[in-house]
Amino acid sequence: MIGRPDRARLGVWALIAISLSVLNFVGYATSSSTSSSKNALFGWSFVAGNVFFYVIWIAISLAISGGRPELRALRRPRITWGEIAGLGLLALGATYAAGLIVNVFGGQPTREQGILTGHWQSGKLAPFIASVLVLTVLTPLAEELFVRGLGFSLFSPFGRAAAIAVPALAWALMHGLPAAIFPLFVFGIGLGYVRDRSDSIIPTIVIHGLYNGLAVALAFST
Repeated sequence: MIGRPDRARLGVWALIAISLSVLNFVGYATSSSTSSSKNALFGWSFVAGNVFFYVIWIAISLAISGGRPELRALRRPRITWGEIAGLGLLALGATYAAGLIVNVFGGQPTREQGILTGHWQSGKLAPFIASVLVLTVLTPLAEELFVRGLGFSLFSPFGRAAAIAVPALAWALMHGLPAAIFPLFVFGIGLGYVRDRSDSIIPTIVIHGLYNGLAVALAFST
């Protein structure tokens, strides 16, 4: 163990992570695939609901870090963007491979989420663009701040492996999608390693945003 863990902040962080995991798994178990969920990206309600949720999540993360802004890791990366790009590609490749493994066993991570299984709707470009911005900018900022920022920092006293793996697992579970747990965990490990090497969440926000953007592009280009 390196240093002394901040048990109060760690307890609050864990409580929020567990609560989100439970809520999302319950939501998954009680929901059904509907045309509205499949076409969510074309509605302003998706934008408004997610902006509200993520702004609150960011505010909570800032409150937890309080007078210790270093926990957020919103600082200049200590490695080059060339190295970051290489690590990001490795993370994306490993995540893709993990998804293929899940598919072999009958899982469908992308279809579980629902919002990326709809069809293009003409005349709704504005809410679609806004939804994509939420997924590629606001979502990565909120999630990376909480997971790779606070989570990594708070688990660092327990060692490098714990700082990378525990937040990655929590993040995978927080999505509440059974078939997506393994690919998201792999991606989380990759992002955690980038966070460790760069000493910053700025690169993980960028990689996370590009990953979400790529997922949307692939979903609506086929």
